Amino acid sequence: MSDLSIQEIAPGVNAALGGICNRGLISQGGSVLVVDSGIAVAEAAPLRAVAQERQKDGALYLFNTHPHSDHVYGNQIFADCPIIAHEGVRNFLVAHGEQALAGWRQNPHTAALVSDVVITPPTLTFQDQMTLFIGDTEVQLLYLARAHSPSDSVAWLPQSRTLFTGDLLFNAIVPVLPPGGSVANWIQALEKLEALEVQHAIPGHGPIQTASALADLRRWFLSLRTQVGEAQALGWDRETTITHVAQQLQKLAPRGDEERLPNVIGQAFDELSRA
Repeated sequence: MSDLSIQEIAPGVNAALGGICNRGLISQGGSVLVVDSGIAVAEAAPLRAVAQERQKDGALYLFNTHPHSDHVYGNQIFADCPIIAHEGVRNFLVAHGEQALAGWRQNPHTAALVSDVVITPPTLTFQDQMTLFIGDTEVQLLYLARAHSPSDSVAWLPQSRTLFTGDLLFNAIVPVLPPGGSVANWIQALEKLEALEVQHAIPGHGPIQTASALADLRRWFLSLRTQVGEAQALGWDRETTITHVAQQLQKLAPRGDEERLPNVIGQAFDELSRA
């Protein structure tokens, strides 16, 4: 696990890097909003310490972009402050959190990492949108529906045109598409985010790049769907489609972590088969 690194994006707006996922820290006027807690106490504790250094007489909040473990297993470190998320995040963690955590603990590669995790669901939820002010900094929490996860939201700061995307954006690497996600919905979500005219996009995973990464990922998904659809029209089976499309995608728009390609192509194959 890498050391925490705070990178300023705009005054009072920071990306928190160095964990399994990228996170955020917004501070102004003595109040602080943390975007995602990380995968474990060991990741969340240093971020909480930095947040407390910047918190004066104001409030401290945590926002969960979605319910996946690498973004929420550090929530317990923020249990004494409001934890905000879309209602679907809370519902998912209440219904499935313990089962998912048990799976991590059964894996010898991750058992030690999550040994002291206590599932801590959000305590303040919204449906479509919620706006809060960190000092004078406006933060819009926007729900984008089911895309990467069963419930995806972002934090949008219109004054600096900064977007904390959660896992709706994977920069320069193959995105993860777990069961329950949707390629079609993900493409629609990216279209909505592009319409914001973002200047700074902080991805859930991958390096911080220009906001054009949103369009790059949308085009990648469109190419994926097109190629899978063409393969199905030719009568190819799932495994043949995966092999062929993986090779084509890496030729046209190569991304790192290509070992993820079989899963995401397979998920797209299954989704189009049900359409």
